[in-house]
Amino acid sequence: MEFSLEDHHEDLRRTLRQFFSKEAPIEVIAELDRQEIYPAEILDKVAALGLWGLAITDEYGGLNADEFSRCIVVEEMQRAGACLGYAFMPTALFCAPGIQRFGTDEQRRTLLPPTAEGKFRFAMALTEPDVGSDLTHLSTRATADGDSFVVRGQKIFITGADVADLIFTLVRTAPATDNSRGLSVLLIPAHDHAVTIRPLRKLAGQGTHTCEVFFDDVRVPAANLVGDLNGGARLIFELLDADRIYTAAQSLGIAQGALDMARQYAQQRIQFGKPIIEHQAIGHMLADMTIQVEMARLLTYKAAWLLQKKLPCSAEASMAKIAASEVASRCAQDGMQILGGYSYIVDYGMERYYREAKIQEIFAGTNQIQRNIVARHLQRLP
Repeated sequence: MEFSLEDHHEDLRRTLRQFFSKEAPIEVIAELDRQEIYPAEILDKVAALGLWGLAITDEYGGLNADEFSRCIVVEEMQRAGACLGYAFMPTALFCAPGIQRFGTDEQRRTLLPPTAEGKFRFAMALTEPDVGSDLTHLSTRATADGDSFVVRGQKIFITGADVADLIFTLVRTAPATDNSRGLSVLLIPAHDHAVTIRPLRKLAGQGTHTCEVFFDDVRVPAANLVGDLNGGARLIFELLDADRIYTAAQSLGIAQGALDMARQYAQQRIQFGKPIIEHQAIGHMLADMTIQVEMARLLTYKAAWLLQKKLPCSAEASMAKIAASEVASRCAQDGMQILGGYSYIVDYGMERYYREAKIQEIFAGTNQIQRNIVARHLQRLP
């Protein structure tokens, strides 16, 4: 078994670490979040690196990067600031791959090149006020009307809807005994007059807004259907394995950022005549953080390897998501303890990791749901 990344992966990590240190330092991210300003300038510079085309083939101007590269990009972006990761992932690593795999030739030709250039944004709309983990019971309905669908309903917790061009929306298109058979994916123009978007106040990553979205009889061309009619559940569930791996990579970025910050502080902070890293209590905390980050990274990269090989990885994706998100929370909490009073000061950045970590255990399927997936996997084993 090979446990080391290739040289180009290490070069990518170094390049991104330097890039985000320069373009997205702690004080810049803190100010964007404080004022709830979308990080457009930083994301334009990300576009200049070609990263918006990470999961798009070269035919449409993308990089077609492997799964390890995608994880590294997400990890380094999230380490710099959650508002960056929240802005990037729905477009680059969920909707663009969805169009690439399931879209029509016309959708790919029209949508993927500007996405790869960083000039086009998607939001993905799955969750509803009464439907979160059980997507098969959603109620937002699209009714066929000639060569269009008319969409009515509400979505919630939709990241970046207010800056999106299209909303990649899971809707009900047919009643069915099996609820999953009546679902489809439609691309709904975000700025249609019948679409209302309301940003929600939240705990972290405030620079990229999380929104409520209301569809009030929105007329959507039938050409905006992604994949098969009534085949949306399979489409979404196929994309979710990758999404959970990238969510795990986000958590790794938070955990690694908290560890790096805590270690640097512990080397510089002098108490009782020596750096506090030399006090056993602090040294052991940092050792435990390092062990946990390494364990989570191995789980995440194993899941990414399976995905790259097109092997089944649902259980591994769930395990990685659980482990990495919970490690992120523990590392942020321990980092707060190591920095002491300074951890409460916004300029130091540890409090941001502490706030950013918690949502990782909740979105992309709560960790309780992920444990259900792992348990079902165990039941199927011989």
